Amino acid sequence: MKRLIAGLAALLLAIAVRAETAGCQGMPATKQADVGPLANRGLAFSRAKNYDAAAACYRKALALNPNLAPIQLNLGLAEFKKGRFGKAIEPFQAALKLDSQNMQARTLLGMSYYGNRQFKEAAANLEIASAADPANAELHYYFAQSLLSSLQYQRSLKEFEWLAQHQPDSAATHVLMAQALDGLGRPEEAIAELEKAVASSPNEPNVHFAIGYIYWSQQKDEDAEREFRLELNHDPSNAQAWAWLGDVLVRRNDYDKARPLLEKALAIDKSVRIAHLDLGIILAEKKVYAPSIAELKMAIQLDSSKTDAHFRLARVYREAGKPREAAAELAIVRQLREQTSQDSLQKVTGKPPELQPDNK
Repeated sequence: MKRLIAGLAALLLAIAVRAETAGCQGMPATKQADVGPLANRGLAFSRAKNYDAAAACYRKALALNPNLAPIQLNLGLAEFKKGRFGKAIEPFQAALKLDSQNMQARTLLGMSYYGNRQFKEAAANLEIASAADPANAELHYYFAQSLLSSLQYQRSLKEFEWLAQHQPDSAATHVLMAQALDGLGRPEEAIAELEKAVASSPNEPNVHFAIGYIYWSQQKDEDAEREFRLELNHDPSNAQAWAWLGDVLVRRNDYDKARPLLEKALAIDKSVRIAHLDLGIILAEKKVYAPSIAELKMAIQLDSSKTDAHFRLARVYREAGKPREAAAELAIVRQLREQTSQDSLQKVTGKPPELQPDNK
């Protein structure tokens, strides 16, 4: 009997696995009456967190009738839950076209744009969702973050002020307000917000670096150095703090002390542009031209819109006896000068937080 029961259990499991693998492939999809069973199967897969199979069922149903807002919404949710934010956008848009007052679809569309790093579009939709649910702090946060990430500093500041009023002890809100204030050219106020963040959460990551960065941008190198070192006391793995501390030393022409700091930054994170730039400068001063050129080219690869690395590379080419290459880099410098702008605190430190889609 035990063998029989075990055999039946194994058979049922095998049937269930085959059904799940097959999804809705074997289900009929030729007439309107087939939509309901397909949608129900999709819901069952969604509840089981098999979002790929669910999405396939919903698409099969929508092929029969695309004008079904609930199924469009469910398809968007399945893609959203898988973290495929770009694919979630179209069904949420379709759901809103069919029902423009559906705030769930509006919110999820905004969050999908956010997850897809389309911050301007995210802000436009999350503004509507937030107005419909004004007490929802999470919506205010993502709306504010979307405004900040699309460089709409003044508008983002209003949202962060709302968050600060309703969540006065949130270190993250103070940090984001500081980024907005810095973007508006109000560095002293930005530092004050960052100091509030430190007061409410002394171990909050990246705050001392942010204070140091603002001082660095004001050429207040002693203050900047102090803050970078405080950040490193809290977090020795902060590549940006090592890099900008190294840059302070490069400004003082203290190349021998700066070099190991810059190399440490790149050992942690090879994408820290200023570390490549400064190493290129140090190597050029030592007349080690080939490695210097490689570092400066890496800095350009990370951000080709800045003149500093192009200008330095032109100098190195000239010193290395390559006048044609030097002239080409200087031509790029002349072309870029009109559009060059200073990095903001938000650009340096403000990578927006990732979504955790399966919790939405």
